[in-house]
Amino acid sequence: MPPAYASVLAAALGVKPEVMTSRALVSARCSQKIEPASIWFKFRGDQFRDADRESILAIRRLGHSANELEQSTLGQPNRAWDILFQNIMSQVDIQSSPQDQGRLAAKAFCELNQFGHGGKGSADILRDRLRSQGILLIESPIPHSEVEGCSFYVGESSAERPCLFVNTYKTTWFRRNVIIMHELGHALFDKTSGGEIDIIIKDDSEMNKDSLIEVRAETFAQETLLPKKLLLAICHRNGLKPTTLMPEGLGVLVAESGVEKKTVVRALLDQSLIDDALAHQYLAYDIADILRGLTDHALDTAEYIRKIGKEAAMAWEGKRLTSLTRRKLLLPVPYVKAVLDAVKTFNISISRGAELLMIDEYTFHSRFGELAAEVTE
Repeated sequence: MPPAYASVLAAALGVKPEVMTSRALVSARCSQKIEPASIWFKFRGDQFRDADRESILAIRRLGHSANELEQSTLGQPNRAWDILFQNIMSQVDIQSSPQDQGRLAAKAFCELNQFGHGGKGSADILRDRLRSQGILLIESPIPHSEVEGCSFYVGESSAERPCLFVNTYKTTWFRRNVIIMHELGHALFDKTSGGEIDIIIKDDSEMNKDSLIEVRAETFAQETLLPKKLLLAICHRNGLKPTTLMPEGLGVLVAESGVEKKTVVRALLDQSLIDDALAHQYLAYDIADILRGLTDHALDTAEYIRKIGKEAAMAWEGKRLTSLTRRKLLLPVPYVKAVLDAVKTFNISISRGAELLMIDEYTFHSRFGELAAEVTE
């Protein structure tokens, strides 16, 4: 197997490249048995289907490719995340409860990143803030899979970096913000686990309440996006009282915080700003139409296309789907643009660009003929 392919497969499978190129047969007679990577132990659960496993491997390959693309174009990797993580963990008592660990980490993260400053939600800035610290963030739809998000590390051990993935299929921007911070919580606390995978939970009663790592990650996400001072600031600014919210008021809280209704209500309850009865009442509110009137983030795909124009929306149609993976991925537009820019500036070749886009060279030429002709002139 060529070394280049071995490194790609190894990154996706979570093993060392030498495992892919070894000629030794693993058997009971072997003196040194190769143990499976951590990711395989996570795949043993009944909750995973073939679509989930295939999607995760394709996502891990995409994360590996995104990391290599940045290294090709930027050179020295951005290690700001490492200093950030160390500063946060230095303020966390590992003997405290998972909730307290999540809260302490969230408080430190907010202070270091100016989340919630000025009584404003941080959902609009969180993506740029994470990327500026060297954290890879990938948002892409994976239909037919119950995977909601995952986190893992990419790159060599001396230059590794966290990669967060969020499944955008049939979910809202408000929900995705929570998933991003939940996966960041995993990357922060659970680095040695080989990567965390979160499955969509259709019923809260199905959630493993005793899962310490999930409680901690969920607390971290909620406290970074919805600290008590932010909730009270939004209420004060809009003349709202947590105990007398009507659908319009709850819509304002969701729109200004950038966080889904369910998490907003849970935060109000956890902060003792409402009781169980009010929480049940608020969860029953239908605020979809109210949100559409407050923010473009609430628009569905069809509504968004009508707003920006069909021509702009269709510019990337048919140019983002992988063809060399068993489970096809719709690549994020920023990633595709970054690959094409790297080809245009001769940082990478057309064949390398095709590899990073997980398509063959013929498909690259058929999709991006003008660019290919410009580069090869």
